[in-house]
Amino acid sequence: MQEIERNESALSRFTRRTLIVIGLASLVAVLMFFASQLIDVMLLVFASILVAVAIDGAVRLCQRYLPLSRPWALMLALLMICLIMVGLGALIGPRLGEQLPQLLAELPQAFLQFLNNFRELPGIEAAMAEVEEPAQLIGAPVIDYFTNFFSTTFGAIASFFLILLIGFYLVLSPAKYIGNVLLLCPPAKRDRLAQVLCMQGRALRLWLLSRLVSMLFVGVFVALGLALLGVPMAGALGLVAGLFTFIPYLGPVIGAIPTLLIAFLESPQLALYALILYFVVETLESNLVMPLAAKGLVRLPPAYTVIVQLAGAAIAGVAGVILSTPIAVVAVVTLQALYINDVLGDDIEVLGGR
Repeated sequence: MQEIERNESALSRFTRRTLIVIGLASLVAVLMFFASQLIDVMLLVFASILVAVAIDGAVRLCQRYLPLSRPWALMLALLMICLIMVGLGALIGPRLGEQLPQLLAELPQAFLQFLNNFRELPGIEAAMAEVEEPAQLIGAPVIDYFTNFFSTTFGAIASFFLILLIGFYLVLSPAKYIGNVLLLCPPAKRDRLAQVLCMQGRALRLWLLSRLVSMLFVGVFVALGLALLGVPMAGALGLVAGLFTFIPYLGPVIGAIPTLLIAFLESPQLALYALILYFVVETLESNLVMPLAAKGLVRLPPAYTVIVQLAGAAIAGVAGVILSTPIAVVAVVTLQALYINDVLGDDIEVLGGR
């Protein structure tokens, strides 16, 4: 009889555990389903968090050097950001306003000329002889993609201002939103979760600072170098190169394509010089500027970063590529703090930790 009772008890425990596993798996599946349906909203919210983190970094910088309360530091930080934006707009805005529309108009023509010259290389014409209208088959989808991309400009502008608005609300009272997040976990774990959230915020601030340093260096020196080489629209191309540098590793490669196409429209030799310029600038940025001027800033391993970016592209397209690296920074901090440190017991320095 006791043996039967033990078997029934063991069966009951097994049944409960099985039901718990099934319930958790079902919950994860439901959450993943809703996450896939709301991926655009989630990415927009995360972009807003990045904006809030960046503004909060400026607020902390003001409080470090000035005896100001947070509201006054926030007002000063926003004023400084607005003055910098207005100053840059007045300084380079008129020239960029002329060059950017010209750049958008000439890129398709430069791409088609590149395709035509590519077909004239030895052996290329024979290899593509069996393909009907190869230049159109290759070039048309790319041109259509760029056309569709720029046709969504108004939607992108609306999303941009929405991101700024949400980010502004988040930075007004971050403690309130963090407190609401902490209420979702057991009281005994709230202090540790608060520490992890602080680590994540610091890691994101350092990562954003590293991107800002890289973007400024690449944008300025690419623009100056292209102007010295005589490449048309050097300012606009430098701006494109600087903006794409926000995406580590893949961004500079993508940002170089417009420059190479426009330079190739002038001459293949000029395109070669532009390629050498990009190589020199990126080499200096990676091996000299960042190690000297940005010590202690957050940088992820290249292979890991590229893999994460490819995964982001597969899940959410362009937005996934842009935001995949900062999302990976948050994930790494969480993994190191909550799993490696707390569960495994290994004492490692968390990414971006002091």
